[in-house]
Amino acid sequence: MIKSLTGFGNVDINDESNQLNIIIRTVNSRFLDIKIRGIDLNPKLEMNIRKDIQKSLQRGNVQIQINHRNGTNNNKKIKFNRERYEQIENIIYTVQKDYGRHLQLSDIISLTDLTVGSDSVEIDDSIILKGVSDAIKQVNGMRKEEGTLISGDIKNRIDLIQKSLKDIEKSSKKFVQEQNIKYREKINSLLIDLKVDEDRLAQEIAINVDRFDFTEEIVRAASHCEQFISFLKVDEPVGKKLNFILQELSREVNTIGSKSPSTEVSQIVVELKSEIEKIREQVQNIL
Repeated sequence: MIKSLTGFGNVDINDESNQLNIIIRTVNSRFLDIKIRGIDLNPKLEMNIRKDIQKSLQRGNVQIQINHRNGTNNNKKIKFNRERYEQIENIIYTVQKDYGRHLQLSDIISLTDLTVGSDSVEIDDSIILKGVSDAIKQVNGMRKEEGTLISGDIKNRIDLIQKSLKDIEKSSKKFVQEQNIKYREKINSLLIDLKVDEDRLAQEIAINVDRFDFTEEIVRAASHCEQFISFLKVDEPVGKKLNFILQELSREVNTIGSKSPSTEVSQIVVELKSEIEKIREQVQNIL
């Protein structure tokens, strides 16, 4: 079953000291585009997250937000940054010695400059990877649900197209028969007193009306519809294949429209083009 490119996942993870909120949003894109925001991640962890995204989501614009907060006690743990304090003290001493100016510590720094806040708490990589994995499952679940809706809508439109192709075929045969009679009557009226070679007349009429025959285009268009429906049942990314088939279907319909002088067929072709365009919009959001 096909999947949509649109999905959403939201996972909260709590342990004794940390609370994580991981949000993944995916929207339509021709390629895989991953953006990760929030807490700083070590390069190895970020690479593993990107691998999981590439393997599971495959295509689309993927936005990942990873936020960290303190645990449920909400008591911020701060530590004295001894190394930074000693560096600042050395600077103050150098200024006083070299330039004769006396500086107070409070003149150049605040308390936050001498502390390390809770944002620096280290989080085990496995916790983040587990949260990302759970969020990915939610995204895929939503993608499948929306894919089912898209598939149903497309099938209904393909059914309409198949019915319209049959109507065109009937109208085409009727038109060719009418043209055949029309040409025969016209030739007979012009050659009232002359004997007509029936075989030659039939051949000439056939050549003349053959340019109005688009049976081949109808057969190919019907084949594209069947192929399109078969791909909707495949459990793998088929969005690009569906788009290609749709282009071929559109080409056959355009050919029918350009070849037919029938007003009835022209009206059906306009409706077909409208349905194809609606399907095209849906296909853009299929994985």
